[in-house]
Amino acid sequence: MMVIAYLFLLGLPIALFARQPLRSKLSLLCYSLLLLGIALIALYHPSTMMVHGALFALNPLRAWFLLLLSIVAVAVSWYRFGYQDHDDKATAFWLPLFVMSMTGVLMANTVWVFITFWELMSITSFFLVIVHHDREHVLPSGYVYLVMSQISAMAIIGGLFLLVSQVHSADLSVIALKAHAMNPGMKNWVSALLFIGFSMKSGVIPFHIWLPRAHPIAPTPVSSLMSGGMIKLGVFGLIQFLLLDVGVQQVFWAVLFLLVGAVTALLGVLYALMEKDLKRLLAFSSIENIGILFLGLGLMAVGIVLHRPTLEVTGMIATLFHAFNHALFKSQLFMIAGAVQQHTGTLDAERLGGLLRTMPGMGIAFIGGSMAISGLPPFNGFLSEWLTFHGLLSLMEHFGAFWMIVSFAVILMLAMTGALACLCFVNASGVIFLGVPRASRSNHPIGKAMTLPVIGLLFVCLAIGIDPNWLLSPLFAVFPQKPTLAVSSFFPSSLMVMSIVLLLLLTFFLWLSRFWTMKKVPNWQCGRVVHEQRQMSFTAFTKSVRTSLAIIYRPHRHLERTGTQAAYFPEQLIYRGGVRSIWEKYLYRPTYRLVWRLSGLTSILQAGSIQLYLIYMLGTIGLFLLFVH
Repeated sequence: MMVIAYLFLLGLPIALFARQPLRSKLSLLCYSLLLLGIALIALYHPSTMMVHGALFALNPLRAWFLLLLSIVAVAVSWYRFGYQDHDDKATAFWLPLFVMSMTGVLMANTVWVFITFWELMSITSFFLVIVHHDREHVLPSGYVYLVMSQISAMAIIGGLFLLVSQVHSADLSVIALKAHAMNPGMKNWVSALLFIGFSMKSGVIPFHIWLPRAHPIAPTPVSSLMSGGMIKLGVFGLIQFLLLDVGVQQVFWAVLFLLVGAVTALLGVLYALMEKDLKRLLAFSSIENIGILFLGLGLMAVGIVLHRPTLEVTGMIATLFHAFNHALFKSQLFMIAGAVQQHTGTLDAERLGGLLRTMPGMGIAFIGGSMAISGLPPFNGFLSEWLTFHGLLSLMEHFGAFWMIVSFAVILMLAMTGALACLCFVNASGVIFLGVPRASRSNHPIGKAMTLPVIGLLFVCLAIGIDPNWLLSPLFAVFPQKPTLAVSSFFPSSLMVMSIVLLLLLTFFLWLSRFWTMKKVPNWQCGRVVHEQRQMSFTAFTKSVRTSLAIIYRPHRHLERTGTQAAYFPEQLIYRGGVRSIWEKYLYRPTYRLVWRLSGLTSILQAGSIQLYLIYMLGTIGLFLLFVH
């Protein structure tokens, strides 16, 4: 128990090393390796590391999330040795506190400790997001993130306080034993508050607006930790409190998980398709993958409601496996985006191109990460999405007409999501890394310290995709009282053989092409002068999707003609176009205006009269006493 307490205190002296960059980076790397060691021991040798103390606890479920968090933290800590940040001292101060707070959330064993570390996580991540506060749009975007974080925290606190009032204990182990006995009405209130709070932190639609605002302005190590680790804590909260402790009993909650997951996955990838900024694209892709995680939670909820332990275990394994996989390839892709920005000075895909020649390691890693996140074999993303499909298909076949209709609709949306994800990352890989530069620029070299962790994460994704048995075996310890299923029941040997064959074929064709011996010759373009602007652009590649789904995108464009005879003989055409967010237009902006008007009305109460304020106090005390009575 003392080891766990000291583990949290280690984050404080590391933060104090912020003025000594090398010592700070090295300390954070060692701290992350320590977390990784604890997670591995807790998963593979649980008898030596399981902690059940008054304030902190560690079990297989928490150890799994600690494992994915620590792997991302190790990669990010290593990456920071080559990453250049103009405000590195501020990042170095808040980053270890951020990692420490997420660790505390995972190991908390009382409601008070959980809330304390959850708030610490929200505050430290806010300061990390606005590190570059002198840049345009950083502070407004940071405040959106802070407001959403605090609304999420208030909903979670409200749900947990209701839970504590019903079981008469703030100990999470006691809550796990007694929460199932709550009356159905109170269960629904608790479930609603926890669902809203944790879903908002995860970034599901319609609570997603903070993600594409926070990631582009945050330093790359922060973006990697937030997408790879922090948003998974919302999923952890839903599993721990809502599904395992409270235990949903109504079909409504299972259907809600499935529908929210399907809509979030599909709309997330649709919005990602329209983004030209690489970090915003990856942020919307995180929303898509959170939707896939919610589909796994929906399968788990169906298993709980229908008392089918096999389906419950399948949904749980699908969720945990995809959460781990997403942490790997999404943190890797964010680190590549940071390398692209440091190398070229921009993340605008319409100004990039040809980066495979100037940063080949990052280019190959991005193509591999794109295959993984698109769910293509032989990478790990294929296996976790396959497991989700497997659970949905079993739900459609064996659980009646109602569930057949629901699961069939969800399967169609998930299949469309996978196809559109492939389209999105084919577009990103081709426009950014292939072809020639679309604008003149001076490239800055990037060091091996940035390349090696990215390549390392790619190899881990590939190793899991070829053989997931070594990783999935410890997961069954999460269900000591549930039926133990063999890993082969999820992933038949034919899938492993197919992955190995695909890898061998890919290696053979790469060798056969011998691209390293190719000669460079001038491009031929039907007798025209070759110009880099004639390459396929991001906007052109996705035009068919944008026009076909105009009801979702609400596209707008403006064509400006310049010159003395602009109406008939323009000297230059300037095209501006984009899409509009229906969520901001019809939900958040009206809500913002309403809240602003209501807050303006409160100025009437602030009359400046001391006598009036005393009356307010007396009235509040009277109402409080009446309520207590």
